[in-house]
Amino acid sequence: MLNKSQSISARLSAVDYNYLMSIDRNGAITQSEKVRELIAMARDSTRQVNSVQAYLSSAEALLPLKARYLEESQRSLLIEAVLELLAESAAVVHNSTDCEPIAPVLERNLLPAVDAFLEKMVLLSRQGVPRSIHRETAEKIRHRLELETAD
Repeated sequence: MLNKSQSISARLSAVDYNYLMSIDRNGAITQSEKVRELIAMARDSTRQVNSVQAYLSSAEALLPLKARYLEESQRSLLIEAVLELLAESAAVVHNSTDCEPIAPVLERNLLPAVDAFLEKMVLLSRQGVPRSIHRETAEKIRHRLELETAD
């Protein structure tokens, strides 16, 4: 492993060289800056692909359960929200395992999924005829939210 900058050389075709020099990101001007930006772009792309793959694999793991749920006639916003939260959370956790420190990254990346879940719970609590299998489920959620917002 290198502890300092390493000089490299590479032979590029005219097309590749023109592409490299056309990179206009973060003010890169020199060849070295352009190569560093190209590496950063590749890393960003890899993270995005890994993020998509993590989400798809976590969602795929829940497919048998979702399929069974969809075969039934009863619907529950709580169940749907939890299944979505599980898939999103699993993808976030999978993508955050290499981060140091992990806690700030997890908190930041989990927030959108938790926020969407809470939004659905608020919706469930406000529905006149709640989309839940057991009426007391929606009433319990409504009561809990009212207690939390009363403070």
